Amino acid sequence: MSDTVRLHWFNSTNPEKVRLALEELGIPYERVHVNLSKGEHKTDAYRELHPRSKVPALEIDGNVLWESGAILNYLGQREARLWPTEGTTLAKALNLIFLESAAFQAPAGVFFINRKILPSIGKSPDPKRMEAAQKKIDPVLRVLSEQLAESDYLLGDFSLVDLAYAPSLPWLDLDGFPALVRWRKRLMKRESWTRCEVSGPV
Repeated sequence: MSDTVRLHWFNSTNPEKVRLALEELGIPYERVHVNLSKGEHKTDAYRELHPRSKVPALEIDGNVLWESGAILNYLGQREARLWPTEGTTLAKALNLIFLESAAFQAPAGVFFINRKILPSIGKSPDPKRMEAAQKKIDPVLRVLSEQLAESDYLLGDFSLVDLAYAPSLPWLDLDGFPALVRWRKRLMKRESWTRCEVSGPV
């Protein structure tokens, strides 16, 4: 069993959540670039790590985790830091991290694709797709804004739950959500963000 923590990574939002978490927790890791444009995620060897041929995949403690929310949960419990252990705060953490995967991730991904990926390959964004995505994501943004009404971070103090959302925030339209704009600025000023060179137009 290898002691090396290995992150199979591509410069997109889900892998960046995990990378930010590893940096925040100070866990040494090896970053393995998976070139999606060359189909490296579709090889038999990679499929053994990730049955859905996606990124990220994290090798840790003899296990492989491949859902980003599950990885954040695992890391928080493993390190007993930046993750609540019981009571109301744990319930809130679980609600918010599952909300991210169930209702936030897909529409946020539309903005990432249209504002980063398509321009990088010489294609124009699709305003209609982004308009439809905005309608889907607005209810989630309202929930997040309510959580941030009286605190700087989703659970009050900074936690790994914030990182579930962080890499997508620079690509979103947050007009009308001033608490989210301030939250985004706080997250982008963290040392982990600088070390990871997380991209975004904001």
